Amino acid sequence: MPDATPTSAPTAVASALFAVPVETVWAYRLDFANLPDYNPDVRDVTRVADGADHAVGGVYGRGARYTFDLADPRRPGRYQPIELWTVDAVAPTLVAAGMSGGSEAYEEFFVTPHPEGGCEATLTLWVTLPDGLSEDVVAAAAAASLQSISDELRLMKEILEGAA
Repeated sequence: MPDATPTSAPTAVASALFAVPVETVWAYRLDFANLPDYNPDVRDVTRVADGADHAVGGVYGRGARYTFDLADPRRPGRYQPIELWTVDAVAPTLVAAGMSGGSEAYEEFFVTPHPEGGCEATLTLWVTLPDGLSEDVVAAAAAASLQSISDELRLMKEILEGAA
């Protein structure tokens, strides 16, 4: 999977407005140990490598690596191992990550201050699917990806605004 923004069209893009500061949202997303809090399909997250101490985000920044189990929608009750790594971190606006396991993926999480206060977060996801899939399967995967990242943003918003 690329460690830079893919040149293809993204699989899914979702946004949400938050009533908390941009720094709060960025820092929460940067620490992927929080992932099970806002993605119920994830369990057992472990940071297996720290990011560079001198880089933005410190131990959570560029180079941090995590492993976790992701629910397999094709096999209810079963999980697949995933590896995730922080590709880039720009405080307080960007968290980019790559993933491998059940499929390859790349995401960019942008946070921008909102003029009326709070901020807007946009999560863009690229999923690499095997060649030769039918258009119906590709469309279903895109719809499932959009639902998943929309749910992540909604749950993250509930958590962060509830903690404020």
